[in-house]
Amino acid sequence: WVVYFVPESLADKIDAIYASMHFERCFLPDEYEGTPVEAGHVLDDRIGSLQKEIDEADRNIVEAMSSRKDEFAAALSRIRTFSTNFDVRKMAAVTKHDTHNFYILCGWMTENDAKRFQKEIERDSDTFCIIEDDHNNIMSTPPTKMKNPGLFRPFEMYVEMYGLPSYNELDPTILIGITYSILFGFMFGDAGQGLCLLIGGFLLYRFKKIRLAGIISCCGVFSTIFGLLFGSVFGFEDIIDAVWLRPQEAMTDLPFIGRLNTVFVVAVAIGMGIILLCMILNIINSLRTHDVEKAYFDTNGVAGLVFYFALASVIVLYMTGNPLPATVILVIMFLIPLLVIFFKEPLAAILEKKAERMETGLGMFITQGIFELFEVLLSYFSNTLSFVRVGAFAVSHAAMMQVVLMLAGAEAGGNTNWAVVVGGNLFVCGMEGLIVGIQVLRLEYYELFSRFYRGSGRAFEPYGKAAGEQ
Repeated sequence: WVVYFVPESLADKIDAIYASMHFERCFLPDEYEGTPVEAGHVLDDRIGSLQKEIDEADRNIVEAMSSRKDEFAAALSRIRTFSTNFDVRKMAAVTKHDTHNFYILCGWMTENDAKRFQKEIERDSDTFCIIEDDHNNIMSTPPTKMKNPGLFRPFEMYVEMYGLPSYNELDPTILIGITYSILFGFMFGDAGQGLCLLIGGFLLYRFKKIRLAGIISCCGVFSTIFGLLFGSVFGFEDIIDAVWLRPQEAMTDLPFIGRLNTVFVVAVAIGMGIILLCMILNIINSLRTHDVEKAYFDTNGVAGLVFYFALASVIVLYMTGNPLPATVILVIMFLIPLLVIFFKEPLAAILEKKAERMETGLGMFITQGIFELFEVLLSYFSNTLSFVRVGAFAVSHAAMMQVVLMLAGAEAGGNTNWAVVVGGNLFVCGMEGLIVGIQVLRLEYYELFSRFYRGSGRAFEPYGKAAGEQ
């Protein structure tokens, strides 16, 4: 704001100079009377009355919007839909015929969405939808959209960390949900702490939608179940009787090995069953992808399944004192699968009708095959023993809780320091729960996923939908 005083003879020139600098001239109205203070009071009164009118208008607007909020929300949703649909043109190929523009879109839809879309446009003469059912004509790899029951949906986080399943691959979410929860419960068997994990995880998942909390809640269910089987409640083993056994006390006599903790034997047996199941899943996945070598001749294919099943059966029969099968059967069940694994590449080439070229020579082929076969046998042994940690953690959990109760004086028969009991339970529940969770995840990735899962898929990301609407 500038106020200037000039002689009347220079007024036009000075006004022109300020106008050239884009100053706008303001004329004071003649409506103000009295002193500036009096005029200011008049203006303040007028501003106050105008503000009241503005406030009244705002209240009327709020009331009008509140009374028709459903209509406004519907209109906003429809405008957003129209805006999104309009932006689809950016992703379309455009061609012109006469005076009309045609937009061509090519992409993926779920089968249900495709059927609904066809039904929506069946009366629209300007829109056409062609669905390609012949997969031989599809040039790109279909994306993956995982669909699992609500109970197992949190475990999709672990699958996504490893890699999404490809289009023709089995989704391992349900398998990892069941095995992870059971193994966690076996290693962390305590009814009291399991209930804490169950309730705390459920509340976090229910209100915060944290997927890890949902996993913890599922694990808490099986921790509670195994806690009842082991007779442990917050580390106390004298409150309830063990439905099954006490991890530290139960022993089993085995031939050649001697006395061994029962939970170790059970853990190895569970590991054998999981490995056999993963081999079956590998065969299914390989047949879906037409991978003959992995389906029939691989260490996790039919040959590996026969060999490992025979090995597991012989071990079970021997440990239980039952007679072993005839030598001829053992030779067939052990030797033939190993020979098939040894010659897997030539056999796969024969089935696929390809010319197998032995570039390294016969001697190098045999040497390499022997070392690979030794590695296979060693991996079967090490992968089976890897499940011993399941029993070891079950025993160590009971031992840690005994230490907590000992420090609290609960085992001495005197006064129990409940602060130490609560603090010890919180420490064990947090620290050991974290360690057990990592160890079970390690078993899932290295002993399960590595046998049958590829995880080479890409996520299905629908255009124009929020993540929560997928």
